[in-house]
Amino acid sequence: MTKPDLSDPAQRAAYRRELIRLYRPWRWLGLAIVVAGVAAMFLGGHGFNTISLVLLGVGWAILIGVIIARTRYHQRRMRE
Repeated sequence: MTKPDLSDPAQRAAYRRELIRLYRPWRWLGLAIVVAGVAAMFLGGHGFNTISLVLLGVGWAILIGVIIARTRYHQRRMRE
């Protein structure tokens, strides 16, 4: 991989699309788990229960992990 030339609009757009596609399934999975946790919280009727807390924790952990991974990927690309 080579460092993208961000001063060129075409290369900047290509790099933006690359970052958007990066870890897309993991982002959707994390979001789906968070939504399931919120649904479990409201459908359970008791607010925060064990299942909803576990789902929320796992979902947010995945989303934060993806953010960290994408940031590291971007930093590696900018160093090359």
